[in-house]
Amino acid sequence: MSTAHSYATGAEREQAEAYFSDLLSYSLERLSKEPELLRADQDQLRRQAQEATKTHYRAFIAAAEGLESTRAELEAVSCHLDALAADLPALSWACDTFTQSAAQFAAKRSENKQLLKQHPVLLELLEVPQLMDACVRNGNYDDALDLRAFVAKMALLHADLKIVQQLVAEVEAASEAMLAGLMAKLRGPIQLPECLRIVGCLRRLAPFPEPELRRRFLQCREEWLAELVRELDDTNVYEYVKRLTDVHRLQLFDVVMQFRAIFSDDSSAQQTVAGASSGIGTESRDGGAVYSWAQHRLVFYLETLAGVLPRIGEGGSLASVLEHCMYCGMSLGRVGLDFRGLLVPLFEAQVLRLYANSVKAATDMFVMLLDVHKWVAMPAVAARVRQAGNTADPSTPKGDDCAGPPYALLEHAPLAVLTNGLLAAFNELRHCTPLSLCSSVAAILQEALEGAVRVMAHYRATRALEDSNLVHFEAACAAMTGSVVPYIAACFGRIYPGHGKLLDVRRATAALNAPPQVLEEGTPQPALSDTSALTSASC
Repeated sequence: MSTAHSYATGAEREQAEAYFSDLLSYSLERLSKEPELLRADQDQLRRQAQEATKTHYRAFIAAAEGLESTRAELEAVSCHLDALAADLPALSWACDTFTQSAAQFAAKRSENKQLLKQHPVLLELLEVPQLMDACVRNGNYDDALDLRAFVAKMALLHADLKIVQQLVAEVEAASEAMLAGLMAKLRGPIQLPECLRIVGCLRRLAPFPEPELRRRFLQCREEWLAELVRELDDTNVYEYVKRLTDVHRLQLFDVVMQFRAIFSDDSSAQQTVAGASSGIGTESRDGGAVYSWAQHRLVFYLETLAGVLPRIGEGGSLASVLEHCMYCGMSLGRVGLDFRGLLVPLFEAQVLRLYANSVKAATDMFVMLLDVHKWVAMPAVAARVRQAGNTADPSTPKGDDCAGPPYALLEHAPLAVLTNGLLAAFNELRHCTPLSLCSSVAAILQEALEGAVRVMAHYRATRALEDSNLVHFEAACAAMTGSVVPYIAACFGRIYPGHGKLLDVRRATAALNAPPQVLEEGTPQPALSDTSALTSASC
């Protein structure tokens, strides 16, 4: 509107300038007539305007109405403009907020687009914990450790990301499960290659320092060995001892070799072997944890062996067990665990106890049979003895060198029983005959023979026998002193060659060779039912 007004003013100014230019060119007479001319033009224009008004009154009315409507609308627009001006600050703030939100949304959209592009990589990354767990369950520990190292590297680079922190937590949980699985494998039957692999995985996993790792390794192997021992059936003591020995021989050897191969600073170059007094390898200069553990296991083995050996009642079984144990000690000697020197006292005590029990059983049976025996002639037995004596091989040595018991003992049942019992004791002893027990065995046998002779001397002094019975009894006494005791002494000499002088035959038969009055003046003789005087030796 203001622009149209300016245009109109310019046109009028040009007309005015043109009019004034014309006035300057008029004459005076023309100038004097100019007011009347202007007044006539004005009247004419007024008449034209009136006529135009009359002719076009409707247009003027419409124009007036339009002007009024325009004025009202302009007033409304002015009100709206005022309201708009009042709301412009809020609109400006809203636009700023929208601009910021739009920028954030644009950034998120850009991130989502980038995420969409990297979706396969992110999917693989999120599957790392599940993949590691699957590797652990399938025993692929090397792959699991590679995944763990990958996540650890990522945690160093992106420690502030929550997804990385979550991955680290899940991988650590899988690492705990892997550690439990590795330790469980160490508690089972494993060979050296598998053992090396497991310990290598533990070193990469690094849950323990090196000294603690060695202790854990030995602890797991100890649990495995203890479990094997617990599973052994001790119903048959002979089989139990052999299996117990085999378990320690195999497992101790394997564990020591595994430990040497894995932890090389405990190698045999720094190890020494103890003397025969201990039989166990000493610890190495750098600690020797494996030998401390091996000593503990051998002490347990020897204590268990000492507890079950008394249950073995046969010399052959005892000799077989000794041979098995000695082989175990020799085998473990290759790794510095030769304990054979510690076996000697255990088996010596058992051999001596077994022999003493056999001798005591023989003398007890002799005393019991002597108390109830009837001293009467047995023609059938005597004829058989004479026939055996006539058909005997002349080349068979006589006296102490006779390999078999005297046939004359068949006429005297108590002496035959005593001889058989003592021979049975010798049969048990010959399977396992320690030279160090020569004196002890001789003492037990000497005491048993002296006791048997004293019992017969006491029987002769305290029993009133008829003449016929007395003849047979005296024959039995003569057989005791002339056949039984020398024969038993000869058998002892065969078991311990060169030590036959340890048995004093004269002292053993002195009680029957002495006159009866000497016996009566001496110490009181034991009753027939008193068997404790026959053998007093103990292990």
